[in-house]
Amino acid sequence: MSPELLKNKSNYKNVLSIIDSADWLLFITTFIRRNNLITKLYWSYLLAGFVGFIYIFFSNELIAIDHRLWIVGLTGGLLFSLLISPVLHELLQALCFKVYGASSIKFNWNWNLFRFNIQANDFVLSKRNYYLICIITFLIFSILPFILAFFTNGIWLFGLLSLSFFHALYAMKDLAVCSYLYKFANCYIYSSEENKTIFYKSLP
Repeated sequence: MSPELLKNKSNYKNVLSIIDSADWLLFITTFIRRNNLITKLYWSYLLAGFVGFIYIFFSNELIAIDHRLWIVGLTGGLLFSLLISPVLHELLQALCFKVYGASSIKFNWNWNLFRFNIQANDFVLSKRNYYLICIITFLIFSILPFILAFFTNGIWLFGLLSLSFFHALYAMKDLAVCSYLYKFANCYIYSSEENKTIFYKSLP
């Protein structure tokens, strides 16, 4: 759907507008705690990650491993999560936006949210396509490293577990948007040229 058609169609209504970092911060803290299928899956994943770490810890007797491996592995995973995976995450999302028709995309670092952001200008994305993009990035940067950790050891094990956990925290914004969209059967996300994000829902 084109931006002009979405904004001019009488059966779609603007239900929420997000302008700056303060709005996003409030949005994330509000909707990541909503009780729905999206948030249940998200928090269940974090719990599964914790249980998985405990299992690996005891089954491989990691307590006997040199503490330097812990420090290097966990720190390496954290640094990768802060410096590299966010860039790859957003570049992959930007590529998906291009596939779905975005003509112009801006990149910036948001210190308030402590994350690398992309903003597609004058672009509309459906709920279904947004869900698909979020699933792809979460699979690649959180679930896949967690699974691979079970087949590694030493520094790689700690690094992959660290990456899996910290990327899941980084993806909280995406999951909060999915949580918000969950209550609407048919909705769209519009990114304006003024860095404003607007959610539209269909009227009955």
